[in-house]
Amino acid sequence: MKRRMSKTDTQKKKPSLEFSSVSVVLPSYNESENINHAIQRVDHAVGKSLLEIIIVDDDSPDETWRIVNEFNHPKVRLIRRLHERGLASALAKGVEEARGRIVVWMDCDLGIPPEEIPKLIAKLDKYDLAVGSRFVGKGRDLRKLWITLNSRLINYFAQALLGAEVKDYTSGFIAVRRTVFEKVKINPEGFGEYFIEFVHDCRRNKYRICEVGYIYGDRAGGVSKSTDNFLVFLKLGVGYIKKIIKLGFSKN
Repeated sequence: MKRRMSKTDTQKKKPSLEFSSVSVVLPSYNESENINHAIQRVDHAVGKSLLEIIIVDDDSPDETWRIVNEFNHPKVRLIRRLHERGLASALAKGVEEARGRIVVWMDCDLGIPPEEIPKLIAKLDKYDLAVGSRFVGKGRDLRKLWITLNSRLINYFAQALLGAEVKDYTSGFIAVRRTVFEKVKINPEGFGEYFIEFVHDCRRNKYRICEVGYIYGDRAGGVSKSTDNFLVFLKLGVGYIKKIIKLGFSKN
């Protein structure tokens, strides 16, 4: 005979992480054309679960930081860095300051749709981190062909050396349980290499990882720091490959 659930049983039932506090970290540099729209879309997408949006701005010459201050959104925390620069270090700082039980980070150029955030968060009932992926399910990359081809080649190389369980080692879009950072930290050096290392370290520490397909498009406005200059893009790609080789042959 099926037992009826009592009031006590209901009280003991563990609440879904989907309704926990969420911190969203947005690194910014010269994102004046996108930042307010990004804040609004993140707020609307995450809804009542949103604890804070942390903007880490590297003293943008276009005064992105001033626009954030003037927007005066109640859930935004602005960290304006006067002497430090770099994507990885900005994210490391934002994650360190985050107070939510779930931490999400992504670019604020709107190439990654903030509306995809809840899909990642929903996976954290069963997984420790959820990676937004261009290479699983209905995931796609709509940028220029030479950019997407290079991204695929780098990720094939990463799968060969680091493990094929993860398809998008260079995603930069992720939702993570706060407890993961007790063992795995973001390496603040460099640009996008940090993501390869972070996911790799999470795998080595046996954290449960899933990937969620999403469609990556071109930035809404402004100039890309990585893809609008071919030589810069090439230099970054070489850095990624070096990081993959280093991690792949590391004994630690």
